[in-house]
Amino acid sequence: MYYKYYARSQNLTGFWEGLDRYRRRVEELKKETLKGRVMLVLLAASWGGTFPAMKVAVLDLDVFFFLLLRFCVALAAFIPLLALTHKRIPPDPRGLGLGVVVFLGFLFQVFGLKYTTAINSAFITSLNTPLVPILGFLIFHRKPGLKSVLGIAIGMLGLTLLTGAYEMKSVSIGDLLTFICAFLWALQILLVDKVAKKVDALELAYSEAISVFALSTIFSLSVGEVWKTPGGDAAIAVVYTGAVATAFAFYAQAWAQRWVPPEVAGLILLLEPVFASIFAFLILGETLDLIEALGAALILLGVGISE
Repeated sequence: MYYKYYARSQNLTGFWEGLDRYRRRVEELKKETLKGRVMLVLLAASWGGTFPAMKVAVLDLDVFFFLLLRFCVALAAFIPLLALTHKRIPPDPRGLGLGVVVFLGFLFQVFGLKYTTAINSAFITSLNTPLVPILGFLIFHRKPGLKSVLGIAIGMLGLTLLTGAYEMKSVSIGDLLTFICAFLWALQILLVDKVAKKVDALELAYSEAISVFALSTIFSLSVGEVWKTPGGDAAIAVVYTGAVATAFAFYAQAWAQRWVPPEVAGLILLLEPVFASIFAFLILGETLDLIEALGAALILLGVGISE
């Protein structure tokens, strides 16, 4: 009889220990998911100033040469990090493939900026947010949750008000080129979701940067204009977009999407124009009118609903 009670007590002990391990694991996952969301918010903030920066850069530099310089700066930031963390230097093939999508996205975005405004570019590029669940369903048969769909709808309404896109009366060739960019960004978010848990975040980001740098070099040598040293504003734009909006951004996305679903990631990145407005106020003294402020509030509400 004693042995029966002993066996039962051992089973109960094992059950409670297993339950405690499960509880600790859930808490760890919650913390990592929160960190992932914070990283994506920082990523959106880092991208907040890229549209005016790129607008300045492409006025002074050839598109392909600008991309070459941008990713040269990004690689210069990655290499010492790889050495310090003892990561492998040979690029990962999956990261190289993602880099092709990224290169095409940047290509269409920068070309589009030549023929449209920075505000239009910001709005149309952000259309990748609703495209993520659409493409996810069509390509990967992912069914987005109701909260994600509702959050995206409210966020896109807010984006329309914030950027004044409701006043667009015509569509230019630059707008169409930028829409292709939005499609490619949505595809990239979905593809990162597929590989983020299988590849080290730093190696994935570094591999993407190598691919874009190589393609930019090839195109710049083949069809680009004469290379020239960037002027003051263009040089600042190159350093900022390379070190912050590329090196940090690639790593942040690769790490964060290990824990955050692609639909939620796309919605959090919708905060980018909100941060752009904040930076415009802090640096340039520009203020939001009532409709624009309502738009920013709706974007925040959309992100909150998705959570």
